[in-house]
Amino acid sequence: MDIAFKFLLIIHLLSLVLGGATGVAMPIVMRKAAAAGPEARAPLLAIGGRLQLNSRIAAGLLVLTGVLMLWLRYGGDALALGPWFVAKLGFVVVIVAAMATTILAGPRRANPRVFGAITGLSMLAVVICSVMTFG
Repeated sequence: MDIAFKFLLIIHLLSLVLGGATGVAMPIVMRKAAAAGPEARAPLLAIGGRLQLNSRIAAGLLVLTGVLMLWLRYGGDALALGPWFVAKLGFVVVIVAAMATTILAGPRRANPRVFGAITGLSMLAVVICSVMTFG
């Protein structure tokens, strides 16, 4: 079980890095695409699409590996980890809800600044809550 947990933790942390890197790169690429001419816009939008896919994969892996680690190490009892962990789960729900809303509403209807602020602040809160939970 310990090897499985460590493997899941590695995937979890790599997914966090992927999601974080995407969160930094996406606004830059999309700002460049908005200011670019038609010839340069298409490849930048393609990069933006790939980044969006990467962020969705990272989020899915974070949720999946998080649930599996919680089950392996703590028998699935989130309350056993205390209030900071419960708060972390709340912020994860906010991130997933923001992503789902953007997917359902379509990228053109979602305000990227609002989405970025919600997910960025929630991700910061997740990291803070994780540190407070696990030391």
